[in-house]
Amino acid sequence: MIAQRAALIGAESWPRQPLLIPAVDAETGEPIVWDAAAGVPLVRAVAASSAFPGAEPPVTVDGRRYLDGALRDGTNTDLATGAHTVVVIDPLAHRHPRSTTDGAHLVAADPGTARLLDAERSDPEAWTAAYQAGKARAGAAAEELRARWRPATDRG
Repeated sequence: MIAQRAALIGAESWPRQPLLIPAVDAETGEPIVWDAAAGVPLVRAVAASSAFPGAEPPVTVDGRRYLDGALRDGTNTDLATGAHTVVVIDPLAHRHPRSTTDGAHLVAADPGTARLLDAERSDPEAWTAAYQAGKARAGAAAEELRARWRPATDRG
């Protein structure tokens, strides 16, 4: 799993800009949030933060086993305190609808992509199609966000 996450994120070191990665202790249920100062390798933090119960085993960090940070909070938007703009990319939002009353902008899968994501999980063609649809949706979502936060004088 560590190698898969390394290939997925394509980076070995923490970025210069702030990045918070939440996880949950598999034994105690206590949440933890890692950043670059925590001394945890980026790939191990990402792997632990995405180790969903029943799908992947917990990931050991400093002798403790950790699970998916979404178990702490589905979106973890509380970690963005003080941010001017918060964008939540949630391709599975259709499964667990939630409000974004905290000011976050939710980018969810369109209905066609949601059907692809709900397809047989072992079908790589369905996941490839969902990925491609997500890439296409990203451009539209980015334009929606630009329009939302563009000053009124620029909206011609």
